[in-house]
Amino acid sequence: MSVEGEVTGTVDGVIADFTVSAPAHLTCVRCLTEWDDVVTTAGLQHYSRTPDEDGYVIEERRVDLSGPATDELALALPTAPLCRPDCRGLCPICGTDLNSDPCDGHGDDSDSPFTALKDLFDS
Repeated sequence: MSVEGEVTGTVDGVIADFTVSAPAHLTCVRCLTEWDDVVTTAGLQHYSRTPDEDGYVIEERRVDLSGPATDELALALPTAPLCRPDCRGLCPICGTDLNSDPCDGHGDDSDSPFTALKDLFDS
């Protein structure tokens, strides 16, 4: 994790204005492709001599940015990462990656016990 920023004094403490970045290993929720990326986000944290609800405080004329930086990174991680916006995902029948291999279909599934349920999703 890398943190850069500036600390500015206020009447009752200091404000840390920072940018945090860290490498992340992501997996596409549609096609399961994995890739490495860098997640970067900005944060702003107020510190005073008395701890706030998260316990952040000025101690011995120092502030610890590890907690707020970790919190901001956790919030910046995508909840449903996509390898690309137009990802086509996997074939629900055979699992083929539809981005690289178009699926030709899988024949007649009328004898499947789930055929009755198919009509629920087509409407």
